[in-house]
Amino acid sequence: MNRSSTAELYALTHRGNPGDAAFYERFCAGATSILELGCGYGRLLAHLSCCAPRVVGVELDRALLALARKNVRRLPAICRQAIRLRQGDMRRFELGERFERVVLPYNGFFCLLSERDALACLRSVRAALADDGVFALDVWNADRLSRHGLSSADAQPLFSVEHGGRSWTVSEHTRVRARQRLEVRYDYRPARGVERSLTILQRYFGARELCALLARAGLRVRARYGDFNGAHFGSRSPQLVLTATRAARD
Repeated sequence: MNRSSTAELYALTHRGNPGDAAFYERFCAGATSILELGCGYGRLLAHLSCCAPRVVGVELDRALLALARKNVRRLPAICRQAIRLRQGDMRRFELGERFERVVLPYNGFFCLLSERDALACLRSVRAALADDGVFALDVWNADRLSRHGLSSADAQPLFSVEHGGRSWTVSEHTRVRARQRLEVRYDYRPARGVERSLTILQRYFGARELCALLARAGLRVRARYGDFNGAHFGSRSPQLVLTATRAARD
């Protein structure tokens, strides 16, 4: 499967979590500048462009970035003019400016496959924040694994999508690769034709571990939620939503 087709199937499969777009709109309301890391195919950019006159999206994958550019061109002119897209690595980036809001949505942080990479990303975030800027990220709540565990399982059908004039049944298969590392494979099966697949690797962090990484990177946790409506975070929460500011240096 070519990279363009992979990006399009990814976009059809990954539509965000209920309430996340509204959360980031509230979080960014009133800001003058926003940076989205791992902007993917541009799902959130339309929402963010309603919040600020300058929105920068950074994405490493060239095929996803090309799809984001295509999607941005479809937006109304007032939204399109606010958005700038950059090809770059969220682990180490330098954009020559600082932002009032930096966001890393939809489990993007778990795509950093080592503690070293995660810490490098957070340090780059701190450098990109304005003095009074605020950072937000959301991930699935890995603390739930300590209660229920996780084991490899057969692929589970999720839903069907339309792509390339055909209907595809989408299945998900999660495999434990090593400690705190997962391989999530999405299989796309058409009624007729060749099956496709897309694999995403993740390295997850528990809530305490993630907060400790933020502190090491010079960020201070401001709030911690269990969903996008501001619920108290606990081991059974579906999400971990964090906001943080620059911590004062000694």
